[in-house]
Amino acid sequence: MLFQKVCGVDLGTDTIKIRDKSGKHFLYNKNVIAMRGRTVIGVGDTAYMMYEKSPQDVQVVWPMANGVIANATEMELVLYHTLKRFNGFGGGNSSIYIAVPGDITQVERRAFFHVMSSKINAGRVRLIDKGLADAVGAGLSVLTPRGHMTVNIGADTTEISVVVRGKVILCQTLKLGGRRLDEDIMTMVRRKFNLNIGHKTAEALKNNLAFMINGPRLERRVFGIHTLSGLPKADTIPSLAVSVAIIDTVDAIVESIKSVCNRIPPQLLKDITREGIYLCGGVSMILNLPDYIRREVGIPLHHVKDPANCTIRGLVEILKNRDLKKLAYSLQDLASMR
Repeated sequence: MLFQKVCGVDLGTDTIKIRDKSGKHFLYNKNVIAMRGRTVIGVGDTAYMMYEKSPQDVQVVWPMANGVIANATEMELVLYHTLKRFNGFGGGNSSIYIAVPGDITQVERRAFFHVMSSKINAGRVRLIDKGLADAVGAGLSVLTPRGHMTVNIGADTTEISVVVRGKVILCQTLKLGGRRLDEDIMTMVRRKFNLNIGHKTAEALKNNLAFMINGPRLERRVFGIHTLSGLPKADTIPSLAVSVAIIDTVDAIVESIKSVCNRIPPQLLKDITREGIYLCGGVSMILNLPDYIRREVGIPLHHVKDPANCTIRGLVEILKNRDLKKLAYSLQDLASMR
């Protein structure tokens, strides 16, 4: 019997994260592809360098949207080229475990199986709900009757999950994440500074200046196109303006967390109120954001260590544990689900 390679894949809207069962081999790559007609000219980080800089005859495409596959053909190409570079992937002799949102439709779930079935030719494909992977990555015992709640604020979505006995019993995926915050910042800069900036610049402002509650009064010089003259222009953007720009979107996320809490059965809500909510995802690293959510929701909140890698860390732990591995499901299992 041939040795079988096993890897976990966190197929994020912004970044693909792949790790093997040992956790020693990993690859993180932007989930984007650059094409001229039908010719691939760049995948992942190479394509991202062309984003907002490419000529008219080059399309830079993000194949994922709102946590699901929006363009299967491009997604298949990105995965094919990314997995070819991955040290732990062995084609038809490999097993791939993919984290997916817990509240997507069966058609959307089938799309994940479909992109792995032809060009990539993975030997075995299993899906697992992202809420379970997040909870395992946070170090929680998901097979017990104790209820757990996770909130993952990612690039394009925020996923709120309640987990008990190895199942996600409540899940809400919001179309709110880091990209919406970037758009909020772009709108603010355009209105207050008469400057059009790109998503990359807005993301840099968010990552370097944004804060909640209180934070250092910093500033950053950016370049863009003046909205009135149409000429290149530079201006200095203060951290307070950036932080105020994102507050409405952050509050919408907070209100959704409260709404999910109101739907939790009383016996599980008692567990969660006592244990707290576990916050992860790359956007959760905005300065003082965990403190802000804790104060607004009124429930203890724990900021997971290395929050940006919580999902992929949970996938690796699931691959190592025979009992947890049973939580993943195949295409045949999906067909039998009601």
